[in-house]
Amino acid sequence: MSFTFGCPAAELVARFRAAGSLVWVTVISPAEAAAAASAGADFLCVQGPEAGAHRGTFTNEDRPAEEPGLIPLIGEARRVTDLPLVAAGGISDRSAVAAALAAGASAVQCGTAFLRCPESGAHPAHKAALADPRFSQTAVTRAFSGRPARGLVNRFMRDHPAAPAAYPEINNATRPLRSAAAAAGDVERMSLWAGRAYRAAAARQAAEVVTALCGT
Repeated sequence: MSFTFGCPAAELVARFRAAGSLVWVTVISPAEAAAAASAGADFLCVQGPEAGAHRGTFTNEDRPAEEPGLIPLIGEARRVTDLPLVAAGGISDRSAVAAALAAGASAVQCGTAFLRCPESGAHPAHKAALADPRFSQTAVTRAFSGRPARGLVNRFMRDHPAAPAAYPEINNATRPLRSAAAAAGDVERMSLWAGRAYRAAAARQAAEVVTALCGT
């Protein structure tokens, strides 16, 4: 059982484990790592700010403009728990994998690296945008869902810089807009989730991406 946006209560974690399930919790800070470990989690997914899509933070509060990157975050999490850590955020090549493992992670989790693969279910326009030079940066926004999420900066993000912390209300309100944009292939109004290393995403088979990440 894998959780994000929060950590289940210790009693619920105990029930899952008694039923034979392992419990994973996504954390973005040492405090969240300590809380998840205290609740009895088996694994922690340590998500750095480089990661694409939604931040797995327990709260929907504003975060500092500059947060520690994934590598120092792994070290900070390791100091508060000896649970296995799965590193996520900006991992796009063999050197990034090696750095995460050297920092104390037991494994890595990749998302954006696979977005352009033929096996990916991402919208074709989303895949194309990842390689389009007009999309030159990513940013964290609440415009699409009311929770912080990293994606390619497009018109919708620029038009709504002050979107409130209101999830799932904003998510529900923008769903028909996002659906219409996807149907029209309108990349200026789609949620183009992507991590900071999005330029490394390649249009090749997922097996080839895994091979490159593993260095074999």
